[in-house]
Amino acid sequence: MNLFELTATDGLKLSVALFEAQHPIGLLQIIHGSVEHKERYFDLCEYLCKNGLTVIVSDNRGHGASVDAAYPLGYMDSWQKIIDDQYLISQHIRTLHPQLPLFLLGHSLGSVFARCYLEKHDKEIQKLILSGTVYYNTFTPIGILLARLIIWCRGGKSYNMLLRKLAMNGEDIEWVSSSKTNLAIYKADPLCGYAYPNRSILTVFEATRELNLTQHYLCQNPNLPIMSISGEEDPVTGGTKGLKKTFSLLHKIGYHNFTNKVYAGMRHEVLNEDDHQVVFDDILHFLSNQ
Repeated sequence: MNLFELTATDGLKLSVALFEAQHPIGLLQIIHGSVEHKERYFDLCEYLCKNGLTVIVSDNRGHGASVDAAYPLGYMDSWQKIIDDQYLISQHIRTLHPQLPLFLLGHSLGSVFARCYLEKHDKEIQKLILSGTVYYNTFTPIGILLARLIIWCRGGKSYNMLLRKLAMNGEDIEWVSSSKTNLAIYKADPLCGYAYPNRSILTVFEATRELNLTQHYLCQNPNLPIMSISGEEDPVTGGTKGLKKTFSLLHKIGYHNFTNKVYAGMRHEVLNEDDHQVVFDDILHFLSNQ
């Protein structure tokens, strides 16, 4: 595993980890979720690397080690900047292995960013995995208006408990995982589970709204295989109805090649549940097969 930094267009140093397979058959780029960091994906990275995939994962700006004075821990002021960061990472790994197919995996908020990535860059990737697949909530525009009002009154770097609850950024994290071990590790990690400031929550809402703005998508790769993996007890997906809505929106954009895996007894972090190996195996199977 190689740790290094890439410089974003605005000068922010993005912290990146690269797992190089000996004889790679493909490349996987991972976008992590809210209030967490890239190291939580290292077990998956190592497993896939041992099975022929070169994997790259970064800390989103304002997360993990991708922080500076302008972007302290937890601060996000633009989903577009995060997509630009991820496109930069795609270009980097493609430069290293231009002959290999590139796949993308986004978990939770990362699944939102991954779908925003599709707007202009779906030709860059050959397969997409959405983990803990966030669905578009029809109340999202109201959340945006409320967040803008609170920011106007209190500022973007202050905190508001109502906004945090709306964004599922509260202190109750039992919904995250059915694994007591995973929850204990998460709670003990200072780079996980912290509060988002108001501007970051607005960014989350704005990125989620983008999922519903299907006219913004170029859909240059309509045959893109897309797999959703989620826990049966995950509230973020909206359950069966929410997943159906997600696939309906993707179909409206022009995509049609879908696979849906829902795991019984699991919650939001299917990649960190006690029985995560079955999920790892399904990911490998999806990415390895033509």
